[in-house]
Amino acid sequence: DEFLATLGHELRNPLAPIVTALQLMKLKGGDTFEKERTIVERQVRHVVTLVDDLLDVSRTSRGKVELSHEPVELLGIIEKALELAGPLLEQRQHDVVVAVSRQLRVTGDAVRLSQVFSNLLTNAAKYTPPRGHIVIRAQQSAGEVTVTVKDDGAGIDPDLVPRIFELFVQGGQSRDRAQGGLGLGLAIVRSVVELHGGRVSVHSEGRGKGSEFSVTLPVLPPASAALGRAQEAAPLSAATEASGARVLIVDDNQDALQLLAEALQMKGYETLAAEDAASALAVAQQHLPAVALLDIGLPVMNGYELARRLRALPGLETIKLAALTGYGQPSDKVRAIEAGFDEHLVKPISIEAAQAVVSRLL
Repeated sequence: DEFLATLGHELRNPLAPIVTALQLMKLKGGDTFEKERTIVERQVRHVVTLVDDLLDVSRTSRGKVELSHEPVELLGIIEKALELAGPLLEQRQHDVVVAVSRQLRVTGDAVRLSQVFSNLLTNAAKYTPPRGHIVIRAQQSAGEVTVTVKDDGAGIDPDLVPRIFELFVQGGQSRDRAQGGLGLGLAIVRSVVELHGGRVSVHSEGRGKGSEFSVTLPVLPPASAALGRAQEAAPLSAATEASGARVLIVDDNQDALQLLAEALQMKGYETLAAEDAASALAVAQQHLPAVALLDIGLPVMNGYELARRLRALPGLETIKLAALTGYGQPSDKVRAIEAGFDEHLVKPISIEAAQAVVSRLL
């Protein structure tokens, strides 16, 4: 676990400025390299997914994932999963049919459940020849709802079916590993579904005859569903406008620092940049930022200590702080909150996500 956490941190650090640079290129316009940029974005997303899966698999397999338990609309979960798996589905030109009622609701973690169905859709997309057919259906019975993801693709050998949800298990691949992957996606699916009190299964008639994955979850009682809808309908307060609000960004990765500062400037914020804690304290004391995004793994003085010292400066007692780090284990989030941070962000983050967090903190 410690090795995977370190590996994730080391991989996420260089990914962060790559993601930001691509988004800045898009914001600045110009179609000269649109095709090339799109390719790089797609491949970076793939690397980010692999990193996330590596870090997820240990936590989920041991039941150490923190889940929120809220009323969620099942169709919304499926739509988000389709968005996540969309690039691969479009690339392989699959026909996707969704037959899920908007009335179906479950209690669970919307992000994790979207991950479950995204993994199943990605799996179906990879192992189904181009222009294949994928059908997503949902049926409710006896207090449960079962969602099936069925494809007409490569199918599964009978001897592999009992082991398909185990770690690192994959169907037979040629030496070119055209389907790729690490054999983690279905293991994560099973773990997350079981953490929600559900179960998962698969049926296949064999090689070349397609596959059907079934996810069964407890359905939300009607009274709870109505309460969930009422809560969702509550008006949200308007987000604070940027209007030149000062944001301090501290990161010893110079590329990540400069690009994120430029991105937030383009969104209307006044940004202050520092590569180490000493510089950050000097800049903050002079300019009194309203929000600070702090890297945790800083040299000499880490982000936790920097957060404490920032709040000790006159005029910065109420500064809002967000940890911006490559460490994404639940224990890292807990430590950040205990150290006084208001938010814990895991690299790489999109420009929109950074802006949303700053706006929320303001």
